[in-house]
Amino acid sequence: MNKCHICFKRFSIKRDLTVHMRIHTGEKPFKCDTCDKAFSQQGHLYAHERIHTGEKPYSCDSCEKSFLQKSNLTVHMRIHTGEKPFKCDKCDKAVRTSHELIVHKRNHTREKPYSCDTCDKAFLQQIHLTLHKRIHIGEKPYSCEICDKAFTQQGQLTLHMRIHTGEKPYSCVLCQKSFKTTSNMITHNKTARHLKKLESTKNADSPSASTSFVDCGEGEVKLEIKEEETLDEDPLSINIEAESVEEIIKQEIKEDEGINSEELV
Repeated sequence: MNKCHICFKRFSIKRDLTVHMRIHTGEKPFKCDTCDKAFSQQGHLYAHERIHTGEKPYSCDSCEKSFLQKSNLTVHMRIHTGEKPFKCDKCDKAVRTSHELIVHKRNHTREKPYSCDTCDKAFLQQIHLTLHKRIHIGEKPYSCEICDKAFTQQGQLTLHMRIHTGEKPYSCVLCQKSFKTTSNMITHNKTARHLKKLESTKNADSPSASTSFVDCGEGEVKLEIKEEETLDEDPLSINIEAESVEEIIKQEIKEDEGINSEELV
């Protein structure tokens, strides 16, 4: 049996121990010929090189998405199947990836291991810290192609583009009014008129009452898209189960680095 003399982890194959030791030594012998990145494993280098070639050989059979690595496709498929194999031993929460479980458990322990070296804020995940630091340096990598606005996060740009396109993807189930953001729709759904109409529809004797649309009487809630209503204000409010802004950016970083999601912890 091959055992690490630092952390005492055991391996059945000596080669696996050799690769493991690079975690402790920081050795990265596999270097990219196109950029200055280096990796501890050759497989990570191969995955990284696909960023330069644009190759995404692992495709989803259910949608049009493709991925750099098979492991990323495996995790993605759980969106379609609903599989959540990683369960919290403190509560009944189940998630799709081991990374999500690690992050979730920090809600129980209150651990925030990633601290900003400019201010006193700390975060559950490295990605939250990365986003937060853009506030200090003023970096806004996501630009609108129609106007001159730029944003710190992809999610902000997505919301902003709806101003130009007029897209309102969120609809009231009662009156079919549409909204640019979920927050606008939730505000509308909490109005007294809406709740009253909802209750009357539930109690109606006529079968047609449940299928016809009624006017909630409030009009569209006058809430403009606020670019600051994103991770800049409270990165910890992200639901890691949802296809949220954090997941979008995390996926971008994973693909940029050519590594597995667990390495982002």
